Amino acid sequence: MNARSGTREDVEAAVATIQDFVQSVSRSLNFSLEENSGQVIVKVTDSGSGDVIRQIPSEEALQLAENLSEVRSLLFKAEA
Repeated sequence: MNARSGTREDVEAAVATIQDFVQSVSRSLNFSLEENSGQVIVKVTDSGSGDVIRQIPSEEALQLAENLSEVRSLLFKAEA
């Protein structure tokens, strides 16, 4: 489901369902917004230790996107 096509209540219900499932397997889901790119980051963490089990997109993917953005910026400045 695309979040833009559902109502706010639909999205809140979906998030609550996901949160209930994740808590049942001793995991936490954390959503955040990456400052530089504006991408939504989802982290699955162990509730007991707080260790990050999975991050989507990964740190490497975020770094690659940032590096590509910097290279693109430099290319456009060089062409001007």
